[in-house]
Amino acid sequence: MNRWRDALQRSGILAALALGGCRPVPMPATSTPVHTLGGVTMVTPRCVEVRSCLLGQVVAAETSTPLARAAVFLEREPEGTAVDAPLQIVRTTDEQGVFTVADAPAGRYSMSVYKGARRISASGLELGGPGTLMVPIRLPPPS
Repeated sequence: MNRWRDALQRSGILAALALGGCRPVPMPATSTPVHTLGGVTMVTPRCVEVRSCLLGQVVAAETSTPLARAAVFLEREPEGTAVDAPLQIVRTTDEQGVFTVADAPAGRYSMSVYKGARRISASGLELGGPGTLMVPIRLPPPS
């Protein structure tokens, strides 16, 4: 657990997750090798050896250009009378606009994505089930 905390502190994510009573879901700080061959971008596998995975890519709506370093915020939605502790998961997209969340606690989440003045939000995203959920995100231009 200490190596995860150290990796999060180095990346600055721990400070962003230290919001009132929220429990961070740690992710190892890794760089994903990207290879390009004839205009096709190949990325190494991302959801290997995990029970459940959210895999998303954030692109500009008008050009389909991947948006690197976009902020992705997931927050577990309250479930009726259940008294679950608030839970937020924060990710940043890589150079190809891709982010992953592995083995998130089961539940319904709302998601917000930001890149500069661009933003979009959605709710009702079911996470924690077996398999990989792929979410393409087309971020609209600033309004």
